[in-house]
Amino acid sequence: MTADTISIDESAPMPVKRPATVAELCDIVTAARAAGQGVYPVGGRTTLDVGLPPTKPGVAVDTTALNRVIDYPARDMTITAQAGITIAALQAELAKEHQWLPVDVAGPERATLGGAIALNQSGPRRYGYGTLRDYVIGISFVTDDGVEVKAGGRVVKNVAGYDLMKLQIGAVGTLGVVSQVTLKVKPRPEAAAWVTLGCAPEALGSVLNLVHASRSRPSAVCLSDKATAYTRTPWWLGVAFHEKRATVDWQVATFLEELGGAAVQNVVHHPAIDLDDVLGWETRMLVGELHPGDQSRFGFKASVLPSRAAAFCNAVLGLPVSGVVACPLNGVVHGHVTHDLPRDEAAAMVDRLTALATAGGGTVTVVRCPAAWKKSLPVWGKPTAAWDLMRHVKTALDPDDVFNPGRLFGAV
Repeated sequence: MTADTISIDESAPMPVKRPATVAELCDIVTAARAAGQGVYPVGGRTTLDVGLPPTKPGVAVDTTALNRVIDYPARDMTITAQAGITIAALQAELAKEHQWLPVDVAGPERATLGGAIALNQSGPRRYGYGTLRDYVIGISFVTDDGVEVKAGGRVVKNVAGYDLMKLQIGAVGTLGVVSQVTLKVKPRPEAAAWVTLGCAPEALGSVLNLVHASRSRPSAVCLSDKATAYTRTPWWLGVAFHEKRATVDWQVATFLEELGGAAVQNVVHHPAIDLDDVLGWETRMLVGELHPGDQSRFGFKASVLPSRAAAFCNAVLGLPVSGVVACPLNGVVHGHVTHDLPRDEAAAMVDRLTALATAGGGTVTVVRCPAAWKKSLPVWGKPTAAWDLMRHVKTALDPDDVFNPGRLFGAV
């Protein structure tokens, strides 16, 4: 193991340990618990801004050395890999057998499988393919006792035991350090294509309804307020299709026909000349916009009913945001600010967004802001009845608050 230091949300510098084996990871957890310290998994360090500041000193665990593919029975369409493998490396391994994990994650060259699972990350393809919760069929993680435990299995039709996998997905690393994951995967599509179009705010709702009711079956739907080379209207909509080439051709033709009477502008068909180019464009142009990285000084994520996404997105246009990108038919809206924004204005924006979202049963979380603001902003949104249940699970599985202490709920 090697070590340097890292600070999370302006915490005191903590040593970074890079276990090369699961046994070393278990030893790190055991020693940290005995010393009354916390364990902070950092993986590829792509989402360290997400969550509340640490509440006690500890060690950061860089899992990137745990990056082996353990088992890949391609004919079973499953793969088992250690959690430190990057998403890009995982996809490269799957591509050798013409398969893929159809979940788009920002920064795939750095983002690790374990980190993506911890935050249940996804992008525009969630509309057609779902999220990581739909693909994890087995998981191993290190508990606060320094023991690796397993849940699920390596076969798709596995129904034995408790579904502990779902507890780890989206738990922000607070219930243990994920060490190994088994995923079901899919055949790589033979072809892919995009249709992009412009849309005025007043027509957004009807256009989204058209996409939802289309006889075609889009794999990804993305909405952005940024003007592109294809459209200068306030809203830019991208609709993707992945399938056999003949199927993609039919779906595109069908969708273009349905758009004939719609209030849209600058409709452009981007044919699938090269699948890798199309998929790479999706990741760069769409997922990259969802997560603008270091350029963003303040960012939020809202989850609303898909039927209310158009109204919510149009309302956000009136706020001092630098960019809005949404997966509207999933009801997920991301916004970010790249200019200087006073804390009071940020707080007022969060209040306004929260009021808009909760009116339809939605939520708003703050995914990036200065660490000092996190003491007063509702980083994880307004408390709900589910929080008490989640705290109970945390206390039951990690009574000494070893894993990512404070990052999800503050002091437990």
